[in-house]
Amino acid sequence: MRRRFSREETVGLYFTLSFLSCAALVVAFGVLAHEVMEAGPQQAFDVLVGGFLAGARSQGLTRVMRAVTFLGDWRFLIPGTGAVVAGFLMRKHRVSAILFGGSVVGGMGLCSTLKISFARARPELWPALVQETTYSFPSGHSTMATVFFGGLVAVVFHLSPRRRDRILAVAVGAIVVLGVATSRVYLGAHWATDTFAGVMVGLFWVSVYTAGTELLVRPLGRLTSRKPRSPGASRAG
Repeated sequence: MRRRFSREETVGLYFTLSFLSCAALVVAFGVLAHEVMEAGPQQAFDVLVGGFLAGARSQGLTRVMRAVTFLGDWRFLIPGTGAVVAGFLMRKHRVSAILFGGSVVGGMGLCSTLKISFARARPELWPALVQETTYSFPSGHSTMATVFFGGLVAVVFHLSPRRRDRILAVAVGAIVVLGVATSRVYLGAHWATDTFAGVMVGLFWVSVYTAGTELLVRPLGRLTSRKPRSPGASRAG
C-alpha cells in the first residue's frame, strides 16, 4: 500500500484513483438511473429546470446554444479526434493516440448501448429547437463532450507537470462540458437528468482512459529510457 500511494509509483497511484473514481461513478449512475426509471419520464426536477431554460429562450441565446451544443456533436468530434490522434502520432505518442481514439469510439458505443437499454422518451412539454431520433437517457452530447474534452484534460495532466497548465485545462474542460449539457436542456433535446447521466458516463470513460494511458505509457517510457550498462561499468559498480 505504501508503494502504491507513493509519488514515485505513479502507475499504481493512477490505477487506484481511477478504480475508486469508476466505482463511485457507477454507483452514482445506478442511483440516478433507478430514480429516473421509478419516477417515469417526467421528474419534478426535470420539469423545473427544463421549463426555466425554455422560458429564457431568445434568438441571440439560441444561436449561442446551437454553437455550444455543436462541441458535443459527432460532426465536431470525429474530425476533432482525428486531429488529436494525428498530433499524438506526430509527437511519437503512439499508445496515447490509440487510447484516445479508442476512448472516443468506445464512448460512442457505450452511450448508444445505454440509450437503447433505458429507452427514455425525450421531452415533449415544450417545443424542441433541434430534431433528434434516438432515446434520451443518457445525453450523447454530454457524454461525448466529457469524453473528448475530459480526455484532453487527462492529456495535459499526463504531459505537463505545471500546476497552472493543469488548472487551466480543468477550468476550460469543465466550462465546455457544462455548456454542452446546459445547451441540450435549453434546446429541448434532453431532460436535465439525461445530461447528468451523460457526464457521469463520460467521466467513467475518461477514468478508464487515464488509467490505461498511465499503465501502458509510463512503464514503456521507463524501459526505453534505461540505457544498458557497459560491462566495464558493471564491474566497476
